[in-house]
Amino acid sequence: MKNTAKDKLKKKITTVSSLELDLSLLDEDPSQPRTEFDPFTLQELANTIRLRGVKTPISVHPNPEKEGRFIINHGARRFRASMLAMKKTIPAFIDTDYSKVDQVIENLQREALTAREIANFVGYQYSKGIKHSEIAKMIGKSTAFISNHYALLNLPSTIASLFNEGKIRDVVLITNLVSAYKESPEIVIDWIKNPEQEITRSSVKLLRQFIKTEEKQTLLISTSKIDSDPNAEPPANRKEANQYHYSNDKLLSLLDQFHKNIDLQKDLSVKALDNLTKQERNNFSSLLQKLVNFAKE
Repeated sequence: MKNTAKDKLKKKITTVSSLELDLSLLDEDPSQPRTEFDPFTLQELANTIRLRGVKTPISVHPNPEKEGRFIINHGARRFRASMLAMKKTIPAFIDTDYSKVDQVIENLQREALTAREIANFVGYQYSKGIKHSEIAKMIGKSTAFISNHYALLNLPSTIASLFNEGKIRDVVLITNLVSAYKESPEIVIDWIKNPEQEITRSSVKLLRQFIKTEEKQTLLISTSKIDSDPNAEPPANRKEANQYHYSNDKLLSLLDQFHKNIDLQKDLSVKALDNLTKQERNNFSSLLQKLVNFAKE
């Protein structure tokens, strides 16, 4: 009995052992269920491996037809990326009790991080003072990838609802929709509320083209009215421009509050400016420029 127990223990240790294998000794399994490898993400993984190495060992078993060589059970993607990264070896463990069923389960159960999980990671790193370009290098992604996911942490409520409910998962689509929202929030909100509206990259692209056309038409109408009547008031753009009338004392008080808030909370002020629509930014810039020019006189 004792010898049997020792034999089982010895077999178990031999079956799964960790080591560093030369890449030239590895062969991919021709019957591996995973046959497609995205070249872009493979290159990203290679960049990460070049920087930080392979953190999770691959699984292999001895090649029964070629002594001294091994067949990959799982980890073909890490193997290919290591080759691209010009590595010589890769961490691995030998598992002779690995079946084709295990290969299918491995691929089915391996789930990528969700966009929200990536966004939270980026936000945490950014809060520590790490720049987007450094975070991108850290995980082998592009700076645009990092910026797009960081934007998920501060979405307009209407778009945030779509994302949180899982109605939109495409990060690039969300980024484009946010850009459209900043250009014209009213149009975007109405567009989203349409139950028959299909939200895709193509439809958002058409939406942004429509918004630009609307802005041009509004500008042309405004210019023509002023040309025909120099004393005419500029038309309101979906909102009543003269809805509120403030006295000089009230305006000066607001200006004073603005200066104090800028000095005390610069980060929040920048965030507030980022949330302005394109039209609001243009109006605000024009107003500030007039005040600056007046102060110089």
